[in-house]
Amino acid sequence: MGLLDNKVVAVTGAGRGIGRAIALDAARAGANVVVADYGVDIDGSAPSSDIADAVVAEIEELGGKAVAVASDVGTMAGGESIVEAAMDLWGRIDGAA
Repeated sequence: MGLLDNKVVAVTGAGRGIGRAIALDAARAGANVVVADYGVDIDGSAPSSDIADAVVAEIEELGGKAVAVASDVGTMAGGESIVEAAMDLWGRIDGAA
């Protein structure tokens, strides 16, 4: 049993770096993960879900469950979309990083 079995965790900035590592570790610990990453270029342009989708694929390869959300968490709508994804799929959200 993992420490996070059946928990639902949202990880912002989960497409790269520390956020990606946290998302993967949460999945390894048994959590269902909302992989939230706006996926923009270095200059902030061209938002895409490609980066978040790639992390979701990695989690699924590990046998975990995840969903990608490419929203700007700096906006109310972006934050709401992350929570909505967790609620729609798993009916709750237990934590965020």
